[in-house]
Parts: sequence; C-alpha cells; structure tokens
Amino acid sequence: MTERRAFLRALALIAGGFLVAHARPVRAQANDDEAWELHKDFERLKPMTIAVLPMDNMSLEPGVEAALETAVYERLAAKGYAKISADHVAAKMKQLGISIPALLQGISSRRLGQELQADALLMGQIEQSARQNKLIYDAVVVSCSLRLVHADTGTILWHAEQWRTAHRQWQLDPVNAFINGVTHANSSREDRVTYLVQEMLKTLPAGPVASSGDNLLQKAVIVK
Repeated sequence: MTERRAFLRALALIAGGFLVAHARPVRAQANDDEAWELHKDFERLKPMTIAVLPMDNMSLEPGVEAALETAVYERLAAKGYAKISADHVAAKMKQLGISIPALLQGISSRRLGQELQADALLMGQIEQSARQNKLIYDAVVVSCSLRLVHADTGTILWHAEQWRTAHRQWQLDPVNAFINGVTHANSSREDRVTYLVQEMLKTLPAGPVASSGDNLLQKAVIVK
C-alpha cells in the first residue's frame, strides 16, 4: 500500500507539470510524507543568489504562509546561497504592484530576476493547514511545497513537498490523551511548518557559497 501511494503521488506530480518536459530530473523521490525532484542540469544552472518570493496560502488558515516564508528565508543561507534581503523583495513587490502571490504569474521569471538582481526565485505555498475532528481523535494536517526557478530561463531547478498529520487520541486512553494533548497543544503551526521546511531543504543541494569557506558564507548571506 505504501509503494502504491508513493507511485500515485509521483504521477500526481507529473500531471501537475512539476517534471519539466524538456529535461528529465536527475533524481526524484516520492513516499507517504514527502516528494522531491532535481533538474538534471542543476549543477550547470546552480544559482548564487536567490530571492524568496511571497508564499501563497491555499489552506483555510489565514496567515500561515508567513511562517513558511520566514522559515525558508532564515534557513536558506545555511544551504550555501546568498539571499536577497526580505526588505528589498518587499519593496520590489510593492513597486511591481504585487499585492498577492497569485499576481506573480503575470510577470516573467526573467523580469523578476532582473528587478530583484537574483539568479533564481524561490516560491512556495501552503496546501493544507487545518484541524480534522474525528470521533475518537483529532488531527492537525499540514502540507506545503517549495520550488526553485532559474530566473533567466524559467526552468524549475528543484521542487519539494512535505505533508504530515499530527494525531491526538481522545477516548481510547485518558492518561495518554492528556499527555498527547499537552504535546499537541504546544506544537504551534509555525513549529510544524518550520519542521517541514527543514525536511524539504535537506533535498536541496548545497550552494556555491558553502564551498567557498565559512567566512564568505557569513559575509554573503544577504544581498541588497
């Protein structure tokens, strides 16, 4: 059953257009809680500077996209990429009239790259962030995705998805219900999203800054 769900998930990614038609990914993986893929020309097109764009929110929970954007921005430099400052990106979005992430579709990746002076654009969205109530338990479902787009060509260099369901038992065992309830309640949506971002970024290859030494990494994490 696990293999079948993974296979179906991979098919869904292909149907969604994440596997670009003009080049097969060099690596791809899908299982019960994650999926990711890497373009075969990633090393040749590997960016130095990345702009983290406003994240989208397809869930019913308002504001959770901010947690995704913050988690990505704070951890990107550790992967060895210089990042355009959040203030510079926000100023450019305002200048371009981008008030919601959906409007980014109306601007080419090349123009965005030129405006932001970035080699690549990191986009993403929250697909689900909601509580599901059942008879004997409730659960928090969180899923999100990220994609790295080569600014000049529009090629998707890397794409990753993560999804998790955190359960809390109620009626089966009153003692465990209390213990699990405390743990569950203390796990904020920001914590859950941050964890998923960490898992996704594990599949992103190290950038060129990391290979240039620690001092350069510390000096070149933010541009603009």
